[in-house]
Amino acid sequence: MSSSSSTSRNQLQVTHIQSREGTRLKKCSFFEWKDEEQAEGYYKNLLYFLKQKLDAKEDLSEMNNLRRRIAEVEFLLSQEQYTVAKSEKEVYDARKAIGRYMMIVALLFACLVICVLKLEGDCT
Repeated sequence: MSSSSSTSRNQLQVTHIQSREGTRLKKCSFFEWKDEEQAEGYYKNLLYFLKQKLDAKEDLSEMNNLRRRIAEVEFLLSQEQYTVAKSEKEVYDARKAIGRYMMIVALLFACLVICVLKLEGDCT
């Protein structure tokens, strides 16, 4: 009796058995499951590898959440920068207006002084 076998990747073994009964050749083929022995620590390493993949996906999810939060904060920052720039322009415009009003007040004061001096000169 002779036998031959081949193992596929999924550990399904196909077995062929041949035997001679008198002048007749008898052949039988069947499938059987054969567990291969795993190297020491195989399952531990597999669990570690799968956990690493899971952690990487969680890290990726966390990174995406952080990126989304950064985008939100950058948007809020740009709004605040716009508000600050607008306020700075208003302050600049107000200072210009105050400068003009101070010049007008100075001119009016000068006119008042001139009028008072002129009136005093007319009274004497």
